[in-house]
This record gives sequence, structure tokens and C-alpha cells, in this order.
Amino acid sequence: MSKGKGPLSKLYNLIIHSVDNVVPQVARPLWEAPAGPKTVFFWGPFGKWLLVLAGIGDILERPPQNVSLNQSSVLAATGLVWSRYSVVIIPKNYSLLSVNLVVFLTQAYLIGKHLKWRYANSKNTA
Repeated sequence: MSKGKGPLSKLYNLIIHSVDNVVPQVARPLWEAPAGPKTVFFWGPFGKWLLVLAGIGDILERPPQNVSLNQSSVLAATGLVWSRYSVVIIPKNYSLLSVNLVVFLTQAYLIGKHLKWRYANSKNTA
């Protein structure tokens, strides 16, 4: 439960208290976990999966010449940095680790796709 006094903290506490009563016993360990749905450690990675979906959409749809090398490089680097962070924090957050590894992999694939296109086109123009 949030200890804040603001309206969003009150709303959060109301929602958590309401849902607390309907969580089945089998789901209690996940619900009460230090990185469970009551915490930002759960919702941060959950929201970051949208970034993964965008990357997968780029893999499937975006032509290689339109892939931004700078953007993909930065996203790949942040994927690695946050992957490392997720295993040194307490509690260790394997959900954050998995989403960031997938962010890294999708962006690395896009970088490779762009570089392959660039190499193929440099041979054609020479």
C-alpha cells in the first residue's frame, strides 16, 4: 500500500484493497511478491513490452533503409544497461531482465538488417 497522501495514492490504495479481496489463494504468492503486481517492479516491465512490440513491428514492416541506426543503437544499449541493472537491484527483477534482453535482441536485429542493406547497396553503386 502506498503511504502517500495525494489523490493518486488514495486511488491506488482503493484499487489494491478492492482487488486484494478477490485474488485467489493460488495467485497469492505472485500477488504478494516483492516484484508482484502491487509494485512498479511489475508494471514497468509490463509497459516496456509495448516497446518490444514496436520493435517487432519494425522487423516485419520497416524497410531496412528506413531503420534509424542511431535510434536502434541507443535502444540496444539501454536494453543491455537495464538488463544488468535488473539483476543487481533488490529484489532481482527477472521480468525486467527478460524484457530488456528482448529489446536488445530486436534492436540488434534491426541494426544488422540496416547494415546488411547498406553493404549490399554500396556494392551496387561502386
